[in-house]
Amino acid sequence: MLVHIAAISIGLLIALGLEATVQWVHHKHKAQQALELLKSEIERNRIALKNDMRSGDIGERDHRAALAVLHRLRSSTLRPDDRLIFIRKFSPLGSTAWRVVHESGAAAYISYVLMAKYGEIYEAQQRINDGAMSVYADLQRATAVLNAETEDQSRDQEDRIQKEAENADAQLALRSPDSRSEAAENAINIRLSGNPDLMRLTPTQIDRLEQGFQQAVTDDRRLHRNYVNLEALYAALAK
Repeated sequence: MLVHIAAISIGLLIALGLEATVQWVHHKHKAQQALELLKSEIERNRIALKNDMRSGDIGERDHRAALAVLHRLRSSTLRPDDRLIFIRKFSPLGSTAWRVVHESGAAAYISYVLMAKYGEIYEAQQRINDGAMSVYADLQRATAVLNAETEDQSRDQEDRIQKEAENADAQLALRSPDSRSEAAENAINIRLSGNPDLMRLTPTQIDRLEQGFQQAVTDDRRLHRNYVNLEALYAALAK
């Protein structure tokens, strides 16, 4: 009788052990899949960050140049080639994998320390996304006065230029920054900004534009600091 009970007990223990092993393997596989998703998304975001840093540098140069143009406009020393470039490119940093990992429950099977690192990165990415969108919206409001001063352009022309810009953005987002991608982005920004008649601007409109571009420069500096911080977080994760 005792032998029979012992055999049953051993059988139950083996069954429980096998079940626990199967669950452990399943959880480990789930965690590995989740980490692969996170790593892939972070790698895409690293490329996007480099492009956004390039776009930020281009934007800050354009904004500082715009302030100089407005200063010359006030002093009636405007140059023939002076123009205001206010288009700013930005590629949002993705967070789909982060949501999937949490919604699937896979986050529970990844070490707390590692998830904390990823959490800090995704929080930094979201700050950049929010900040960049705010800069874009503020600058668009400040430069809205230029819309009425832009030379007549057909809807077909506007659609064509916008389509070219979107295609170029898609290509630039797939590769790391280089001199060719910077030149291409410069060309897009110039075309999309148009060439309004600055001489028609009133002193009040000039004031508004100066305030907008000055705020943009301040925002450019803040965003740059966030970019550098995120770059450091990426580097720390890779160690």
